[in-house]
Amino acid sequence: MTGQQLGSRIGKGQSWIAKVENGRLVPSVADVERWADATGARADVKASLVDQTTALHTESQSWRALHRPSFRRRQEELRRMEQQATTIRLFQPNVVPGLLQTAEYIRHVLQAGGFGAENLADAVASRVERQTVLYDESKHFRFVITEGALRWRLCPVPAHLAQLDRVATLSTLTNVSVGIIPWSAYVPNRPPNMFMILDDSAVQVETMHGLDTLKERQQVDAYLAAFDALDSLAQHDDGARATLGRIAADVRSLGD
Repeated sequence: MTGQQLGSRIGKGQSWIAKVENGRLVPSVADVERWADATGARADVKASLVDQTTALHTESQSWRALHRPSFRRRQEELRRMEQQATTIRLFQPNVVPGLLQTAEYIRHVLQAGGFGAENLADAVASRVERQTVLYDESKHFRFVITEGALRWRLCPVPAHLAQLDRVATLSTLTNVSVGIIPWSAYVPNRPPNMFMILDDSAVQVETMHGLDTLKERQQVDAYLAAFDALDSLAQHDDGARATLGRIAADVRSLGD
C-alpha cells in the first residue's frame, strides 16, 4: 500500500503520512486507530499503538523536578502559559486557585507543604506576580471551586476572611467567572484532582506525585466535557458571592 493509498483510506494527505512515518509529527489516538484499521493490524498491535500514542501526548513531571532550582521558575513557566492562552478553565476541589490567592494565604499554603523559610518570601512574590494576567481583558478565566476548598482551615481566621473577600472581589471582573459548587449539589462524578485547561489544546492535571500535561485530542475533550458539567452545577455571580458570604460568616464565628 502506498502512502497515497493509505492517506485516502484514513482521510489524510500523502505529506501528512510521510511526516508521521519520518517522526516529524505525532498523530492523534483517533488517527492511529484509523491507520491500524486501514492496514488490518491485529487487535493487540492496535492496542499497543494506541497506548504508545497516548504516552507521547502525555508529559509527567514530579513536584521535586518542577520546583528545582526554585519555586519561582515554576511560577514563571505558568505565567508564560497563561499569557499565551486566551481562555483558561480551572477546576479546584481542594484549595483556592493560585491566581485568586492572597499573599498571606499563599504563605500559609506553602508552609503547610513544607516549603523552606529561606525562600518563602520570593516564592510568595512570584505567585502574586502571576496574578496580573487577570486584568488583561483580552483573556477569559473560568474558575470552578468546591465549597469544601473554600472552607479548608489552612490559615488563621483573619487571613481566611481576607481570602474569601479576595475571591468575591475578583469575581466581579468582567473577564473572570467564579463558580462555586455548594455542598448541597449532587455531584455523581467529581474529579479528585485539580485540572487546568489552556484554550482547547492542553490540560494540566495535578496529582500527588506531580503534574501531568495532556495534549491528545480525546483526552482534552474529555476534560472540557467534565469542566462544563461541573460548571453547570456551580453558583455564579451574585449566587457565588452569597455563598462566599455564608462561608465567611461561619468562619467568623470560629473566632481567631
